[in-house]
Amino acid sequence: IGAGPSGLAAALTLAQNRIPIRIIDKAREFHQSSRGSGLHPRTLEIFRFLGVAEDARRLGGPLLPMQLYKLPGGTEPVAKWKILEDPPLSPDRPELIGRRVQDFLMLSQYLTEGIFRDHLAKYGVHVELETEPVSFEQDDTGVNVTLQHAGSERVETVRYAYVIGSDGARGFTRKVIGATFEGQTKDADGSVFADVEAEGLSSDVWHVWAGGNDGTMLSMRPKNEPGQFQLAVGGKNFDPTDLMDATKLLKFFHEHTGRKDVVLKSFTTAISHWKPNMRMVNKLYEGRVFICGDAAHVHSPTGGQGLNTSVGDSFNIAWKLALVCKGLASRDLLTTYQTERLPVIAHMLAATSNLYTHVSDKAPAPAPSESAKSEESAGSGKDTSGFMKWRNNALYQLDINYRWSPVVFDARGMNGLDEDALKARGYIGYPGEPVRAGDRAPEAPALVDATGKATALFDIFKPTVHTLLVFSPDSEQAGASVQEIVAAARASPLASVIQTLVLGGQGVPAAVEGAITYHDKEGHAYRVYGVEEGALSVFVVRPDGYIGAFVQNVDGLQTYITKIVVGFN
Repeated sequence: IGAGPSGLAAALTLAQNRIPIRIIDKAREFHQSSRGSGLHPRTLEIFRFLGVAEDARRLGGPLLPMQLYKLPGGTEPVAKWKILEDPPLSPDRPELIGRRVQDFLMLSQYLTEGIFRDHLAKYGVHVELETEPVSFEQDDTGVNVTLQHAGSERVETVRYAYVIGSDGARGFTRKVIGATFEGQTKDADGSVFADVEAEGLSSDVWHVWAGGNDGTMLSMRPKNEPGQFQLAVGGKNFDPTDLMDATKLLKFFHEHTGRKDVVLKSFTTAISHWKPNMRMVNKLYEGRVFICGDAAHVHSPTGGQGLNTSVGDSFNIAWKLALVCKGLASRDLLTTYQTERLPVIAHMLAATSNLYTHVSDKAPAPAPSESAKSEESAGSGKDTSGFMKWRNNALYQLDINYRWSPVVFDARGMNGLDEDALKARGYIGYPGEPVRAGDRAPEAPALVDATGKATALFDIFKPTVHTLLVFSPDSEQAGASVQEIVAAARASPLASVIQTLVLGGQGVPAAVEGAITYHDKEGHAYRVYGVEEGALSVFVVRPDGYIGAFVQNVDGLQTYITKIVVGFN
């Protein structure tokens, strides 16, 4: 229910798993607005697994640097900065390699949704518009959903195995499952957004005017389409209600910026009004009905976490539903959606709320002195903006983890940390520490097979299978252990949804029936997975690209598989 990015990502994951689905939305037509445009690195990795990343990069553009102009006048640049800082680059984080932070992908939400709809169509799945639920009734075996079709008195009641509600903050599903929506709304603050066609502004920077007497900030962010911008006006203790009128918004723009030379030719979408809402639910499911995305959490756009977190929700629940629907997993697995995602959402919400407070409380810097401007232009790096800087590497979502999950198994333990301590780091992770079960599975390029063909782990990971990574020691005795691991995977109840790779550090390992062998030619896999040559190490990578288990023998592998198939309660 709901055909935004969250619903579409869940639908595509299920469709690729060959699960029959139906996706509905109450809208009369597909929207054409920017909305959530920033795609962080982890989301782009998920897009890669789903096969949509190439289309996204083709239609998207870079995250441009922000440029502040002196007021009054509005034409003289006084500062230029990156809204995000450059993170460390390494081969295990492919969306950062060869890219600067300002090159993170910006893609209007309507384009993202269009890409997903096109890919769903390949599976015969199409969004049904003007259709919304009016009631649910569920029991132990399914959910009866009554649907209303707009413009018609026709009502249909259909029975489904499961329901995913991604119908937004005002949607129907959250209320039906009885989830609370605790948090706060900052009624004194407000913003308006609109997509506009404009002349007189360059498309190489994100234009910002701030520091005027009214305390507001106005920005024009270039979109990837020539002459198109996203206009935003906002501020603390600022009521933008009057600016919902296009004529008043145009007047405000020219008066606030002083840029009479800039022509706002037309509004390409309706003007939208937003007040800072920071809320989340107390639960993510009831029985067979699940919620994700804005139906489960809303927050400040500061940090750009909304769409990205919503896609992470969907990817987490969808692979689990696929295994359960195929009869390969216990329904216990579905409960881990809430167990894993709620702590992450809570810490993400706290981080973005704190970031919003920091950004909104930080008064825009006054125009710098001539000497300061000289230092800036000389490349001193002197900060003259004083605001709109998102300094938190967790925003990239590459360190999100689920180490406390009952369906995760690490034979080495979790460094003595209890469940609460593990949950406390669910969003910020363990930067610089070796990976453990529950962590994002790192990328490793330069894997070479017996024919000399090279590939990378992220080209192998798929949302339809678990991937068994067997790091093979170079000894005959180890060869027998590797064969035992591979044989156990092939004999397990998950055999149909497991692919096995055997990796060697000194060359391509000997062929093993039921596995593909690769030489880790440049040592990336051994390094990022923390494997010492000479030791048998096995990582089980889940369909969502997280490490489900680290084991060193058949018993360990069977422990993990039992958690999935039989349950853990």
